[in-house]
Amino acid sequence: MKYLLLFYDFSGYFLYFLFLIFELLFPQEIFIMKDPTEKNNTRETVRLLTESQTRIALRLYYSGSESCAPGHFFGPAIRPHYLIHFIRSGRGRYLRRDSVYDLEKGDAFLILPGEATKYIADEKDPWEYTWIAFDGPDAKTLLKHCGFTDTQVVYRSPDEGSAARLLSQTYVFENSFHENCQNLLEIMGNFYLLFSCMYQEQLPIQLLPPSRKSAPAGTLQELYYRQAVDYLEHNFSYPVKIEQLARQVGVSRTYLYKIFISHSGKSVQQYLSDLRLTAAMDMLKKSGRDITEIAYSCGFTDSPAFCRQFKKTTGLTPLQYRRVAGDYGDE
Repeated sequence: MKYLLLFYDFSGYFLYFLFLIFELLFPQEIFIMKDPTEKNNTRETVRLLTESQTRIALRLYYSGSESCAPGHFFGPAIRPHYLIHFIRSGRGRYLRRDSVYDLEKGDAFLILPGEATKYIADEKDPWEYTWIAFDGPDAKTLLKHCGFTDTQVVYRSPDEGSAARLLSQTYVFENSFHENCQNLLEIMGNFYLLFSCMYQEQLPIQLLPPSRKSAPAGTLQELYYRQAVDYLEHNFSYPVKIEQLARQVGVSRTYLYKIFISHSGKSVQQYLSDLRLTAAMDMLKKSGRDITEIAYSCGFTDSPAFCRQFKKTTGLTPLQYRRVAGDYGDE
């Protein structure tokens, strides 16, 4: 498995202009690339953080790929952002609500924010896929252009040519993401070209409405703090290495610790732990999801670790807390 996390933002006007340029330059371009049959090499995780904005047109958080073992599954778990998978080979099954989707090479499936899902690789022909996590005010409009809605979360290539074009652009995007991660224009351009492979012409709506200007940056220390907090809020459900986060923000781990103590009164690790527990408490109160699902969704390694940490902090087990504070009768 290889992971690459990316965190940055663009204004809506600039992205719209960039998208128009790519459409003019490559109206019918099909990128031909070698279809890799061997397993992917592991690459070092890289995070790229930039200044936060009050309103962001589109954010890419991370991307990765995996050649799954037979029967490999993930979930049920919840994501705080959109997560799309492009199936490069093999077969698998996507479970969402009461629906089951059997998918194969050339298909794609979308996970909506806050929704519990599970997906399983086929026992005989396990799939290989590439995933991208993203969100932003323009994400829903972009997805609508590609036929995705709250009820339509699967894309199926209409023919072999369309599937080949989609997968070819998937490889282009992934290569630019890993090999040239400093060139944000190339990455965003390839991201839009990838989604253009699924574009539905029957939806004549504005693709990228203008975004508001960013808020004042404030002091440099405040900027470091906002960048780190914004990252933690969108990635607390995943493993987070504090030392690497500090390095990518551009400060030492000791200095990042001082920043968090100054602004929040907590260490980075304590802030992250409280963030996870707050999310877990909210899910316990507002849903009837089982403890294991909540634990994984909030970034804990397993259910026992979650229960120990929860009781240590609140004095109650998760089930006791749910009985006292739970109110999910409407679900």
